[in-house]
Amino acid sequence: MKNPGCRLGVCRWKCIVHNIFVSRLAQRLQARAIRRGDSAGSPRWKPESSEEQTAHGLSFLFLYPFVMSIVWMVGGCVYAWWRERRTSPEPPDLPETPFVSILVPCHNEGDVLEDTIGRMLQLDYPAYEIVALNDGSTDDTRAVLERMADRDARVRVVNLPVQRGKAHALNVGLVASRGEILVTVDADAVLAKDALRFLVWHFVAPGSERVGAVTGNPRIRNRGTLLGKIQVLEYASIIGLIKRAQCVLGKIMTVSGVIAAFRKRALVDCGMWDEDMVTDDIAVSWKLERRAWDIRYEPRALCFMWAPERLRSLIRQRARWAQGGVEVLIRNASVLWTSKNRRMIPLYVEELLGIAWAYLWVVSLVWTLAFDAAHGIPWTYVAEAGTWLGLTSLVQTAIALWIEQRYERDSLWRYYFYAIWYPAAYWMIGAFVVV
Repeated sequence: MKNPGCRLGVCRWKCIVHNIFVSRLAQRLQARAIRRGDSAGSPRWKPESSEEQTAHGLSFLFLYPFVMSIVWMVGGCVYAWWRERRTSPEPPDLPETPFVSILVPCHNEGDVLEDTIGRMLQLDYPAYEIVALNDGSTDDTRAVLERMADRDARVRVVNLPVQRGKAHALNVGLVASRGEILVTVDADAVLAKDALRFLVWHFVAPGSERVGAVTGNPRIRNRGTLLGKIQVLEYASIIGLIKRAQCVLGKIMTVSGVIAAFRKRALVDCGMWDEDMVTDDIAVSWKLERRAWDIRYEPRALCFMWAPERLRSLIRQRARWAQGGVEVLIRNASVLWTSKNRRMIPLYVEELLGIAWAYLWVVSLVWTLAFDAAHGIPWTYVAEAGTWLGLTSLVQTAIALWIEQRYERDSLWRYYFYAIWYPAAYWMIGAFVVV
């Protein structure tokens, strides 16, 4: 009798998994047994060939992104089914509308402020102000802001005489703000009209007393270049899936620097933004989590941002992210022996594994090209592992686009062609900038 599972293709998938993993494992065990002299007539010990050593080293390099991709896909699907399946795309009815202060740090942004702040004045929310933080600009930023403040009383301008960075400007904005809910937005980003309602809902819903921050859903505005198209996929397939997976695991470790909402009391409790850290958003997220404040993700709160269009700008951005991540790990190393922060240990270890993978990837690449080229690079293994990694990336992107499409008017599927280039843009550039 035919197995009913064959109708669903179960047997076929079992065969594929068997061929990929079980057969390869059996081949390796057999090769190891032969080296130890378990087979008749074989020498007692035989060292691994250089090709085998290279293949073993490459296994971790391909296995880590493969495993993390599986974790992100499973986490994203669980969150979509658990939280997003029943949510409405319409803005929620708020039981109360607390006063909101939108903090906009800006440095030499005079050419975009008319557009971005002009759109902020059209948001669908009854009580809010815009606190524009002019961080020592040398262009016409101050004149533009003061002109807009004269037109609308909701715009307030704070002029800082010397540029001291985004974190310092945000700390000044916190002191100058009048709202209990603070929303931080980049000067060149455009908020969706109903974004405030989606963000504020998390602070006023029943049982939300410990909600310290809510991170929104950044989207790419410039989608004309190859880097722009790849980053559209990145923000959907990596950043969106990671935040969903972290929600399922119980801890969001990074709020978006482009759009995030904070409870002012929580920021004061954790010591506000660190002015000596490269990435203020990652640092303040860890501080909130360590003080047991809840951080949530709201995919319906959209914010459209400009992405780097040149490779040099992209590398500079990723290098800043990598440096900020390492700084945060060093400053928060005590979570490993602090019992009240024990739930952060798995995420801390995952961050460490990511850094270790980056160093091993670069070292292995240099080693393979410099030394193994003379003995033969196992191109068959590299091609096989690379093919499976590329297929995994395609599946991951398809899942992410399927989840994110409900928040996008335009079709995201037209960018799916560029998904095959995404592993190179994300993993390889990421590894080099970490090192």
